[in-house]
Formats: sequence, C-alpha cells, structure tokens
Amino acid sequence: MRHTALIALILTAACSSTGSPPGPGGAAPLPSITTSGTTMDVTYSPSRGVVTEVVEATPEAAWEALPKAYADLGIPVREVSEASRTLGNSRFTLSRRLGETPLSRYLECGSGLTGPFADRYRIELLIRTSIVPVDGGGVRVETYVEASGRNPEGSSNTIVACATTQRLEREIAGRVRFHAGAAR
Repeated sequence: MRHTALIALILTAACSSTGSPPGPGGAAPLPSITTSGTTMDVTYSPSRGVVTEVVEATPEAAWEALPKAYADLGIPVREVSEASRTLGNSRFTLSRRLGETPLSRYLECGSGLTGPFADRYRIELLIRTSIVPVDGGGVRVETYVEASGRNPEGSSNTIVACATTQRLEREIAGRVRFHAGAAR
C-alpha cells in the first residue's frame, strides 16, 4: 500500500510541473519510472537541442551584434571562438532572475507549492550561440541552452534538470537582429 501511494505521489509530482515545449518529433518527453523491490528511480529527460533563427544580416554584422545581445540580457561572455563565430558561457550560475526577467520565463525546472523552481533554485546555465552564414544571404543564429537547478535551502544536494522554454534563444536572435540592423 505504501509503495502504491509513493508511486502515485511521484507521478503526481512529475506531471504537475508546467509542460516544456515539445522536443524534436513533436512529443514532449515523458517521465519514466522503474521499480525494483523497494527502490524506485524516476528519470525525466528534457528535450535539448539547438534553437535556430534566420536573421537578415551579414555574418560580420551579426557577429558584432552577438556580444551586445548577451550584454543586453546580462549574460557574461566567458568563451569566444572567432574562427567558428561562437561565444557563450559554459558555467553561468544565477538565482531567480536573468536581468529583470524571472528565470521561469526561460527555463522549466518543475514547480512546487511556492511556484516554479526556476525562480527559487540556484541555476547553473550552459549557453552557446553561433553565427552561421546562410547560402543566398543572411545568417542562422544557433543557440544551445542546458541548465540545472539546485535548491539553496536545506541540506538536499539533488540536482534538477531544467528544460528550455526557447524564449531565451529567440530573444538572443531578436537582439542580434536589432543590433545588426543598427550596425548597417
């Protein structure tokens, strides 16, 4: 009986978080539950991938605009590759907000009685954006985001995987579009 109640509680918690956007192939990933005697593992694999937007700009103008887009959003740039026109930050730690924006706008880390975990947990973010020329003109702004969260309260060291809402990636592309247009 206790085992059944525990499964019901875990399923309720896994299903009660707000949904993440569908991954490639159209379906959102589902939690999987494995039981063995009295041990239970719950695994949730958020969709990960590169979000791409085409921007009408020269590769040079878009590359010049990319650090400005990161600065607008308050994302410190720690890695730069001029050769591949890629920049990012592989270990950006933040809490509650990115600039003035609640993290729950950009990340889905689950939620509890007090609201979205993204707005309460300490978040570790990996973010990289590349500028890729497109045949016939323009560029693709390709951004990859991976994040995890940890509750800063109490003694739990449990790490929660977060899925992207794809808003941050689209906002970066929009700001590249804006700054590249201003550079013309």
